[in-house]
Amino acid sequence: MSRISEQMNVAYIVKGADHAAGVSGDSVHMGRMQRAMFVLMFHATVTGDAVLTLSSGATNGTETTSETFRYRLADADQGSATADTYADWATSSSLTLTAATYDNRTLIVEIDSDELTDGQPWLTLVLSSAASALNVTVLMIGVPRFSAHDPLTVL
Repeated sequence: MSRISEQMNVAYIVKGADHAAGVSGDSVHMGRMQRAMFVLMFHATVTGDAVLTLSSGATNGTETTSETFRYRLADADQGSATADTYADWATSSSLTLTAATYDNRTLIVEIDSDELTDGQPWLTLVLSSAASALNVTVLMIGVPRFSAHDPLTVL
């Protein structure tokens, strides 16, 4: 029986820190995955509104096209009984992260590789600058296109 880590690509995309000035996460090669889920864990200090986009490009780090993605927000703050249940799915290509809504919450963002613009297999999660503080950590969990004991790198 294979372990979960042998069935999925798991990558640290954005280091936990104050990203009020904006940040582009590590790019992932969606040509090697069927789909990706980004888990954004917002810390207590979120005091400015940022904008989240998923940008595709032809090469690593290139941000050419804002892609439409699905997302859902946790029903409650971390540590609450319903912090692991989520609102209904919604879609966006440019999601405003209102500070009062997202602090201490988990946001799930998903996209399938066949939804990307043709010829642009690299995908980068981008957070625009915020007014004051944007403390967040981002992890990506992907479903590999090819099964293997140790999936191909997607970074």
